[in-house]
Amino acid sequence: MRDDVLPSLSDPLGYYALLQIGPLADTAEIHAAYRQMAKRLHPDVNLSEHAEEEFIELNRAFRVLKDSRSRARYDATGRAMGPAALIRPHDPNPSPLCCARCGKITAQPRYIVFHQVKSFLVGSHQSTVMGIFCRDCADRTAIRASTLTWLLGWWSLSGPWHTLKALLTNLKGGEMPRVGNLWVLLHQARAFLRMEERDIARALATQAQAFATNDSERRRIAEISQAAGDTAGTPRRRLKNRWSRWRYATIAQALPLAGLLIALLASGTALVFRSQTDSVTAMISIQPALAGELRHVAVDVLKVRQGPSGNDPVIALLDRFSTVQVMDSVEDGEWARILTPSGVTGYVPSRLLFGGAGEISKSRWCYEQRGEIPRNGDILQRRTGGEHGLTVANRTGRDIVVRLKTQGNRTLLTFFMARGGQATVDGIPDGTFRAVFATGETYSRACGVFLDNMQAFIVPTAQILQTSTVTGRPGDLILPPIGNGPGQSKPLPVESFLDN
Repeated sequence: MRDDVLPSLSDPLGYYALLQIGPLADTAEIHAAYRQMAKRLHPDVNLSEHAEEEFIELNRAFRVLKDSRSRARYDATGRAMGPAALIRPHDPNPSPLCCARCGKITAQPRYIVFHQVKSFLVGSHQSTVMGIFCRDCADRTAIRASTLTWLLGWWSLSGPWHTLKALLTNLKGGEMPRVGNLWVLLHQARAFLRMEERDIARALATQAQAFATNDSERRRIAEISQAAGDTAGTPRRRLKNRWSRWRYATIAQALPLAGLLIALLASGTALVFRSQTDSVTAMISIQPALAGELRHVAVDVLKVRQGPSGNDPVIALLDRFSTVQVMDSVEDGEWARILTPSGVTGYVPSRLLFGGAGEISKSRWCYEQRGEIPRNGDILQRRTGGEHGLTVANRTGRDIVVRLKTQGNRTLLTFFMARGGQATVDGIPDGTFRAVFATGETYSRACGVFLDNMQAFIVPTAQILQTSTVTGRPGDLILPPIGNGPGQSKPLPVESFLDN
């Protein structure tokens, strides 16, 4: 370990200090810090006689911290970072406290506890992220904790209650324990006083007054103020308080909550506010991909690659709305390592993954892209052509979508038939085909399904169609009523109807 890198209770081997970050830094911040430090400590540019040793130590720290499992084992060897563990009230030469996330000295630290909730159908897991933060890192940590809670906190019986409590606490800036923050501010004031930064020390003592509740604590504050030169007639340089209530983090966290309230109040007219709900969803989905969260594919076809580069080999393809689990975030958050539904692990661009599972987004997209209402005889899908025609009569008593399938269950033609309608469809090849059909409400042309109350049926075997070998002579297909009687259409699993 380098002599200028000192261990701490939360960083026992000084690995975080080597990278000049805090123990709460995320994976993207660790990678960015390593690249920056590697440029400075590489033996080709580092003129120190210990350059090679320093570079080896840096790489050792990075190997441990970049992997989530080895990092967890390393963190477990230390102790949670709290004010009582870092502050020595009688230390004559106190060192300034650093932010637990960025690792930088902050003139206005706060000890804050943020809450997050994950639900797993049968129960909820509540956890906290706590540490000493600068204002910028506190905002980012609050947004991250709230985003994780928004996506994963609702899905159990007790989930909504715990989720709302956590979101409201984070929205107010998290919990700031009184005693912890009093000691943090007094320690930082003494540290800046030792560094001859009297204006900052005096401002910190002033901020500490908000956390003092008894005469003993107020006397400690007065001693520091007096040592910093806080006397009548002394000119002061004011330090702007960075912990005002309203900041971008408050707005970012409040937007989803506002969207939820609007949706509840306008549940009867949800379609009117659909664009606003989509805007809230977009606000959530642009947050960095977090390990363990569920996301879905936002493009028609997503290539899963072997490594985090567009030049790496493609190992799998995913359709739009496929749900994946994020394993890790790499390359400054630009790429995410994911686990696909089939168990394949690979890398995809993070910007092509939207927050949450894909089922809800797929239903919404199918509705928005449903197209015009089909008319009797409309061809909805054609995969091949031929010289034969087919006269179809709908006797089912319902509006239906018909599929002609080969004996291998491959769909060749899909068309719409109105209730009681009759139509002739052309372009059918030679062969033997089976007719299946589906009913329901609100047909989506884009997705090829009924969005509500979809059911599927199969025409009896006796009416398997053999097209005529005489060109120009149409065959006949009668779609019989639905029922259990002989010659009637029988129920079919919807999956079999959709299977191509």
